Amino acid sequence: MPHLHKALSLYAILFDILSNMKLLQLIILTIFSISSQAQTTNTYQTDLTELRNILQKTPSYKDQIKGQDLISYNSLFERLMSDSVNSVSDYKYFYNLAQLFFPIRDNHLTFYQIANFPSAVDFPTFRGNIDSLKSVLVKKPIDSLEGIYHYDKYYTIGLFKNNKTEYVGVVLDTEISNWQKGQVAIHLYEYLPNYFKAIYAHPKFKNYILYPIERFTHHSLVNSYFYSSFSEKIYSKINSENDFINLPKNIVDFSFKNIETGIQYLHIKHFSADRVKMQKSKEFYDSIKNLLTEHNLILDLRNNDGGANKVSRKFLTLIKQYTKNGQVYVLINNGTLSQGEILTLQLKQLQNVKTLGQTTKGMLTYGSNYGKREKLPSQSFEVYITDMKGDKRLIPYENYGINPDIVLLDKKDWIEQVIEIIRKK
Repeated sequence: MPHLHKALSLYAILFDILSNMKLLQLIILTIFSISSQAQTTNTYQTDLTELRNILQKTPSYKDQIKGQDLISYNSLFERLMSDSVNSVSDYKYFYNLAQLFFPIRDNHLTFYQIANFPSAVDFPTFRGNIDSLKSVLVKKPIDSLEGIYHYDKYYTIGLFKNNKTEYVGVVLDTEISNWQKGQVAIHLYEYLPNYFKAIYAHPKFKNYILYPIERFTHHSLVNSYFYSSFSEKIYSKINSENDFINLPKNIVDFSFKNIETGIQYLHIKHFSADRVKMQKSKEFYDSIKNLLTEHNLILDLRNNDGGANKVSRKFLTLIKQYTKNGQVYVLINNGTLSQGEILTLQLKQLQNVKTLGQTTKGMLTYGSNYGKREKLPSQSFEVYITDMKGDKRLIPYENYGINPDIVLLDKKDWIEQVIEIIRKK
């Protein structure tokens, strides 16, 4: 019996040791978990604070965030600071940071998550039934924002209204391995009817990118172009080979031709102040400045990506002289931006000028001289900073763009549509 008591005592001691070890492990895990959460929270708050500091130095913030808007902005910042997130790869982390951009109208400002984030484990996924969602969305009218969109031949997205101001885009079908059915590729936040702040996951790298302005027009999300992706196409309900709205990316910078008796065509791709491009612009201008002799001129500014006033003003002077006797039809689209938009506004003040096509991008007030980028402290996010002071008279067009006098259809060549309009005069 003494041996039995001794054995039981040993078991009791071992049990106490094991219990204490489990308790110790639990305590260590709890401390580690709390520490990790605190570290993530501190990183998040540090990123948020630094992002505000960066934005406060921009000309657009200084122009716009004043008075009651400043009070509202500070309130937004405090609310975001008190929020909690789990990791830098969470969608919520990026979304919270992106909200600091929402009140600022400056489409030259860019914010994105550096590639290789988020991890596949954390990528947000739709929890409903994909087949049921598809059967609902396929019935949506072609002119409805909700519905099924194609990203070229690579995958399809089901876009649906998630709440009063948010739309979510879910992968319905995919031909590529880096996307899985049910993963969320699009978030749209509506701040005015048909005007959205968009957060897209890059089709190839799946890092998050803020698009400060997005619109649904011509059956497409017109700003959803992605650099270094599988395709140069955008999210569209119509998966067509023919794109009548945009000019090809590889089109020559400048061109001029006689279409038929009474109609001439002039295309200008940019007003770049790059030394070589500026010289080519001057040479082109010199070659055509005495050739505008017909009564009608189609001036194609589609996908004109801007540049400098010192380059565009010679063309403005030329067109101004031409409009004393001739009619100008200016083609614009969502790819017409910056100095291209400014020239469009200047042309609209002239007699005998009509604009046709699609609303311009709304990216014309500010700009960047130096292409400066700043990483946030977590090293997971980057800001492309604007540093050019804008003309405050242009702020009403920032985000909203310039509406054409005549909206053109997306199912027929735009030059042909203009020629038909001219012939009917």
